[in-house]
Amino acid sequence: MNWQKLHKSIQGFKGWRASAFILALAERGLPNAQLYMSSLDDENLPDAESLDEVMDAAWQQLIVRPSEEGIVELLDCVATWIPERGEDVPYGVFPTADCLELLEQALLSGVNQESPRCVPASQQSMATITHFIEFSEGDGLDEDQLIKLFDRHALMEREFSFQEELRDLLRTATSPSDKTLRQVRMLAQDEGISNIGISLAEE
Repeated sequence: MNWQKLHKSIQGFKGWRASAFILALAERGLPNAQLYMSSLDDENLPDAESLDEVMDAAWQQLIVRPSEEGIVELLDCVATWIPERGEDVPYGVFPTADCLELLEQALLSGVNQESPRCVPASQQSMATITHFIEFSEGDGLDEDQLIKLFDRHALMEREFSFQEELRDLLRTATSPSDKTLRQVRMLAQDEGISNIGISLAEE
């Protein structure tokens, strides 16, 4: 897994490609946020269906029918939903915050295209996975052992393959056609399985 080479190849993404890349990363983490939000009894937070609707709206406002006004409205909502990280918070806060921050960055790319966002977004999605691996399997491991665990872990390999395929799909597309966006979203959704292996589908 050559992340450095991958990052070099996406750092030039601009416009709709940059927005679609970051938004796909956010959508891949959406089940994490939906699971955590559904565990909270807070009427001010969205449920799983509402988060799906916001994601659909983000694709529409950013890519399909760009609307700065619509993007700003979505930004206002998303910003209020991002949970605060801290030492004594439940683990679910972290992948939820990562997902919503990626969604926020995707939306920001629609109003400010000058800031490079794809590489930091890729790194944040990677960090969601390394944090999960450390949380679930890293007890008692030193730094070198953790690095080795990350390097060979199936979730990291899966994430790398996803980001490579996403890059290739966006790089070869000539426009954000309906077909291209369907392919991108299907790839990101991965049959409902998140970047850390969470699925909300009933067995």
